[in-house]
Amino acid sequence: MTDPLTIGQLASRAGLTVRALHHYEEIGLLAPSRTESGHRRYGPREVERVQQIRSLQTLGVTLRQIGAALDAPGFDPAALVARQRETIAAEHARLGALADHLDALHRYLRRRAKAGTPVPPDAFLQTLHAMHEIETHYTPEQREQLAARAEALGPEAIRAVEEEWPRLFESVGREMDAGTDPTDSRARALIDRWDELVAMFTNHDPGITQALGNVWRESGDSASQMAGLDPDRMRDLFAYAQSVRDARE
Repeated sequence: MTDPLTIGQLASRAGLTVRALHHYEEIGLLAPSRTESGHRRYGPREVERVQQIRSLQTLGVTLRQIGAALDAPGFDPAALVARQRETIAAEHARLGALADHLDALHRYLRRRAKAGTPVPPDAFLQTLHAMHEIETHYTPEQREQLAARAEALGPEAIRAVEEEWPRLFESVGREMDAGTDPTDSRARALIDRWDELVAMFTNHDPGITQALGNVWRESGDSASQMAGLDPDRMRDLFAYAQSVRDARE
């Protein structure tokens, strides 16, 4: 019969730390025997148990789930794997959404820097809050639609549109400041392009179009901040754009 292992020997063999084995014991995953002097000893059963724990950890199963699985009388490996697959799929979706959010934030910061209006470090958290406030106007289903729309357009088209918006606002602002009549062809061409860019975003979906309108009505200051414009300036631009649309109709 093989002599029982000390905690140090088992830790070395299993590629674990002594602290990890202590933790397994504390949460009930391991129950080593004790010598008369109180030292832990690990026999073949405990060694196999550690191997089982380590194997299940490679699947991303938590220690709590491992304990419940190994101690269950009717342990079903297929059910465990299926549950873990669902967990990983959900986490993959969450991380994918986070990656998309980070990509959008990175593009926004780069665009602001390129335009000469970088986001100051002390305003960064305000920017994050503004982005979150804007996103709350869309339902989960609408956010999924927008994500699918972004995928259909592709990153290059999205980047081009994001870079065009500041230039377009600047052009509209020049016409507004110059007092250009809303019926003028120059103003009409700019607002036609404005509406085209909006349609690229909404894909002409009435629900998303309404949600976008709610963003400007209820979170105009945050939206202005995201555009790098003073809120009063942005309101004036929107009012002028609407006057062009009214004249067009």
